[in-house]
Amino acid sequence: MEKSIKIKKIGKIYLQIYSQIKERIEKDKLKGKLVPVRKMAEELGVSPSTVAKAYDELEKNGYVIKKEGSGVYVKFQKKKNVYLEDHMESETFRYGYFNPEFNIDFASATPNETILPMESLKRAINFVLDRDRESAFLYEDPQGYYYLRKTISEKLKKEENIDVDINSIQIVSGAQQGIDIISQAFLYPNDIVVVEDPTYRGARESFKKAGCRIMEISMQNDGFSLKDLEKILRRQKIKLFYTMTNFHNPTGVSTGDEKKKKLLELAERFDFYILEDDGLSNLYFTGGKPSSLKSMDKDGRVIYIKSYSKIFMPGFRLGYITVPEPMLNTVLTRKFSGDIYHSGLNQRAFQFLLENGDWDLHMEKARRIFKEKQKLMYKCLKKIKNITFKRPKGGLCFWVKLPENISSKAVYVNMLSHGVGILPGVVFSENNDNYIRISFAQCEEKDIEEGVKILACAIDKLK
Repeated sequence: MEKSIKIKKIGKIYLQIYSQIKERIEKDKLKGKLVPVRKMAEELGVSPSTVAKAYDELEKNGYVIKKEGSGVYVKFQKKKNVYLEDHMESETFRYGYFNPEFNIDFASATPNETILPMESLKRAINFVLDRDRESAFLYEDPQGYYYLRKTISEKLKKEENIDVDINSIQIVSGAQQGIDIISQAFLYPNDIVVVEDPTYRGARESFKKAGCRIMEISMQNDGFSLKDLEKILRRQKIKLFYTMTNFHNPTGVSTGDEKKKKLLELAERFDFYILEDDGLSNLYFTGGKPSSLKSMDKDGRVIYIKSYSKIFMPGFRLGYITVPEPMLNTVLTRKFSGDIYHSGLNQRAFQFLLENGDWDLHMEKARRIFKEKQKLMYKCLKKIKNITFKRPKGGLCFWVKLPENISSKAVYVNMLSHGVGILPGVVFSENNDNYIRISFAQCEEKDIEEGVKILACAIDKLK
């Protein structure tokens, strides 16, 4: 292998080694055990520390695994047997991003390019560049652009009756980063975290990484099971409850207001915090915007995460968390020690969109478009026999119960063979292999009709 690596004595040599080994692994040209560090270094005429650094980078990105006393082995597999949620941000988990194998993408719950507000964004960027000039490209406040946090605080107060101080708002790059920061700042090994079943896998993985014990409560038609939660609270001291109260991922269920109030009472009574993950409440199709749990919180029990990724531009990577006073300093420290700065230009442009009303116009358009797509997918799904599903009041997905004895993994494989991507229920919980999540976010009308016909054929074939 070492003879096939070409080193230029300019730039960072370890990255040259890393990229060439990575390429060979991805092309399935390299398997098994890598050449030992010292031997590789001798052959290439570089220091052992340079090769070791390249191997470290390969391990960090999931291409190899180090076995103590044995060596370094390739672990990357071109065809993975895991099915992961589409907005997990770990470098190891890439499934669910745009996949060239998909002719029809029911897997990704992010808007396609036809709905992105490009003209509004261009105006915002040009305005910011004219106004702020070089300042837009300097390092931004690690907590986030002050006027973006100010605008968010004002909109929360005006539109949702949420009174949050500017200094309690931390800008993040999306929901996953917010969950990671809270996990690192607030959770310790053996803390008990309660999650809904099913739930977003990225959150579950973050809590596991913190060494927490995870307990699950079932989902009902009006949200999580209060009975299950109260049963746990009578027996265990929990630290955190993670929930998506509006247009829950993956079920689409919204928690009723009475249940939200009861949850807040339990949090105060049993002394635990609630992490509310809100990425989709702006995409409501009936009535007005549903109330967040945070808007009902009078005792500072709710840590609120708002991501704009799914409803604005996925690649823009913007969101925020509101942090209760007791944990504010710890959260800020954790944020600063990791990903310190976010793009100042992006934050300033987005602040302009929020302030001048372009954001509201974009969301009105998004609701109209996605409401029609949901209506069409619902109509098409109704034609399939022996499946069960509800029509959510908003969001981007359907959670479909398959006929008995049909595995979501089998449906996934069959659909993929026809160029259609879905997410199997096991992505969200091992207990949900009889469910699939399908999204209309990426699709045009003809794709929805064709894709659901292929789903019907797959189910019929697997009966």
